[in-house]
Amino acid sequence: MFATLELACKYRDWRDGPSVQRPKKKSTDLQKLADQLNDESISLESVMAEFKLSNTTLRRMMSHMSDNMDRGLEKGLAKSTIAMLPSFVPELPNGTERGKYIAMDLGGTNLRVMLMEIEPGEPMRTKQFNTRMPNAAMHGSGTKLFDYIAKALADFLIERELQDENLPVGFTFSYPCDQTGLRSATLLRWTKGVTATGCVGKDVVKLLEDAIERDGRVKVSIVALINDTVGTMVAAAYEGGGKCDLGVIIGTGTNASYMESSKNIKHGLASATEEYLHKEMIIDTEWGGFGDRNEAEYIFTRYDKIVDSKSDHPGVNSLDKLIAGMCMGELVRLVLERLCENKVIFNGQGSKLLSTRNTFPTKYISEILHDDCGSYLNTRLIMGELGIEEFSFSDMLLLREVCITVSRRSANLAAAAIACVLNRVAKPYMLVAIDGSTYKYHPFFNHWVTEKVRELLNPGLDVRAALIAAIVSRVKRDEEKRRKEEEARLKKAEEQRQREVAEREADKRADEERARKTDELFRYQLQRKQEDEVLNIRDD
Repeated sequence: MFATLELACKYRDWRDGPSVQRPKKKSTDLQKLADQLNDESISLESVMAEFKLSNTTLRRMMSHMSDNMDRGLEKGLAKSTIAMLPSFVPELPNGTERGKYIAMDLGGTNLRVMLMEIEPGEPMRTKQFNTRMPNAAMHGSGTKLFDYIAKALADFLIERELQDENLPVGFTFSYPCDQTGLRSATLLRWTKGVTATGCVGKDVVKLLEDAIERDGRVKVSIVALINDTVGTMVAAAYEGGGKCDLGVIIGTGTNASYMESSKNIKHGLASATEEYLHKEMIIDTEWGGFGDRNEAEYIFTRYDKIVDSKSDHPGVNSLDKLIAGMCMGELVRLVLERLCENKVIFNGQGSKLLSTRNTFPTKYISEILHDDCGSYLNTRLIMGELGIEEFSFSDMLLLREVCITVSRRSANLAAAAIACVLNRVAKPYMLVAIDGSTYKYHPFFNHWVTEKVRELLNPGLDVRAALIAAIVSRVKRDEEKRRKEEEARLKKAEEQRQREVAEREADKRADEERARKTDELFRYQLQRKQEDEVLNIRDD
């Protein structure tokens, strides 16, 4: 979403190798696994134990990830499941950038269009439009997908009377690409559940430009295409005085970018179209592919394997499915289904929806964990949406425990991946920028990640406020802003109420005063009348 901040950089280009897929399991293997799940006698503790990873296991994962990163830098995907794509971005913003730009961000299930006005020494001014991508675009033809994006862009510009200004557009595209130039990238494969046809192997920028031309209502210039993690890192540096060591996304999918020494980027620079003369470069790790060659089987549970086998892209982006929000809700559903079948929860009485794939979205986890202890209002509402009519207080506690255990496993794996990269960066003080819906909206994710990273870092390294101070600080500032706005609204409403009460009291007092004066006048007039009558009698 902060793609246009890259316009000050010299050049950007990343490369990738062919798509890597884990060999598909035979259906008989999956059936055996399902039979095993049904045959075993289980308890809540035995199921939850599968999701608990020791620091020894996490450090083993970190070691394997680091080895894959080294091989990715050396040989690319031919020898590694972590692509380590070069960005050709040599440095972070220094605060001298200026201009008016359009940023577009397509990532996961959301599309964002943003107008950005940048002036040195001044806060960035932005206006934006957000929308959820419709299923028809995500799972239909590529033409429908890019036509939808072009229409959203055109509507946004026309509404602000910017359709003829030919503004530069930076496009954040959060899918693996073989990038051959700053504004040219071939899509290698879809991830995050997108299956739009006719796009893989095509130039993404060309697809977007063709769609804008078909729409025909606006004039723009696509000047840069970057990955969302690079954008996160750059945006955090812009906000943080030019400093950021790691940009991380934990949303529908997960990925990270960091600064690497140019001398280590052998595979990416070997295919560069221009000589690269800078000492460092931002690397887009594409760490979501870790595990695609079965090198991390020890961190997979039986539930992970079922989710993977039934996903849109089996055997691809394995770490994505363990960490990110795309599969977290489905993992919880599978666990609940098994617990229900063994009468550990809901007295064995589930529902048709609970037994149906993808009916427990990841947002349910955040909503359940946001519940106030005692009332569990969100949990009760979710049970109703799932069609579960009979449940006890202890069932709600068990459901909460499942959500905590599954999502904490995700946070611990994310922390291990972050610590792995930070151990490579190895500075005394490091700043990490984290963005993404899973990280932002889960009530405990930030705390769990921060806590575990500190446990896993090599001695002498310190992230201190890193995980709190970067992108998440912006989120918290937004939350604080909303809180203050709500307080101001409530204060204004209370002041209005008090004014109305005061006005009613004043009106009441005025009415009473008028009534008193009227009564006094009436009494006075009555007295005068009586006196006049007495005088008249005397005269007679």
